[in-house]
Amino acid sequence: MAYSYDIFISYKRHTETLAWIKRHFFPLLEHRVGLELGRDPVVYVHEVAQQIPAGTIWPKALGDSLAGSRVLVALWTKNYFNSRWCTEELAHMLAREQLTGRRGDPNSFGLIVPVIIHDGQDFPDTLDYIERLEIQGFYNTRMREDSELAEQLSEALGVHAPGFASAIENAPAWQPDWPADAAKAFFEAFYRPADPSQDRVPRFNPQ
Repeated sequence: MAYSYDIFISYKRHTETLAWIKRHFFPLLEHRVGLELGRDPVVYVHEVAQQIPAGTIWPKALGDSLAGSRVLVALWTKNYFNSRWCTEELAHMLAREQLTGRRGDPNSFGLIVPVIIHDGQDFPDTLDYIERLEIQGFYNTRMREDSELAEQLSEALGVHAPGFASAIENAPAWQPDWPADAAKAFFEAFYRPADPSQDRVPRFNPQ
C-alpha cells in the first residue's frame, strides 16, 4: 500500500456541514488545488466522494484512508474538538508531522491545513502554532452556488491553493506502519466504553 489520496477532509459529521462540503467546499477545493498541481487532486471525504461499504470494518477502513493521505484538511469548529473521531484523525497527522519533521516553517501548512468554518476563539492553545485558513463568513449551508458568497469562497481558496499544493507535493515518503497505527487508534476509540462525544477539549502536545 502507498498513498491513495492527496487530501483527507476531516469534519464533524452533520447533515448541514455535509451538504455545504458537497455543494461548495469540495468542488471548489478540488478545482483550485488542481489548477496549482496541474492535475486533479484525489480527495477523500467520507459520505461525499467516498462511502465505506456496508459490512466493512469501518474503523480500519477509515484508518487506512487517513494513513494513505498526504495532507489532512481539518474543518475546525468548536465541536470538532469534542469528537473523538476528529481528534483521532488530527492526532494521527500531528504524530506524522513530528515523526517526519514537516513543521519546520511556522508559516507553512505542514501536513495539516486547518480551515476554520465556525468560532475560532476556543481552539486548543497548544495548536496555535499551526497556520490556518479562516473562512467562517463563507460557511453558509443555504447559499446558492452562483451567489456572491460562493464566489468569495472560491477566491479565498484560490489565494491559498498554492499552499495546499505545496503541502501535497512536499509530503514525506509513505511509511508502511502508518495504517496499523491509525487503525489501532480508531479501534481503541470505537471500543472505548463512553459516550461518542468527549466532554472536554483534548490537549495536543506538538513536541
